[in-house]
Amino acid sequence: MRAVPERVPNYGRGPDELIWHKPGGRAVADFQPIACSDTEGLVMPWSAKDVPLDLDEPHQRWCPDCLALAREETRRA
Repeated sequence: MRAVPERVPNYGRGPDELIWHKPGGRAVADFQPIACSDTEGLVMPWSAKDVPLDLDEPHQRWCPDCLALAREETRRA
């Protein structure tokens, strides 16, 4: 599933975390809408990439709401 990462810094207390979001539409300039929010998005997002729904990587996880939307979309396909 295509996803864009949100980097959550741990400010030296450990590795930064990546939270993967399902894109909510086209990126505009330096803003990427995300599927889990009508108003929020990612500023200066990284490129989208294919991320498995059963992601099992250290310090990475799916946004729970985006994961539910991605699973629903996969079921309908």
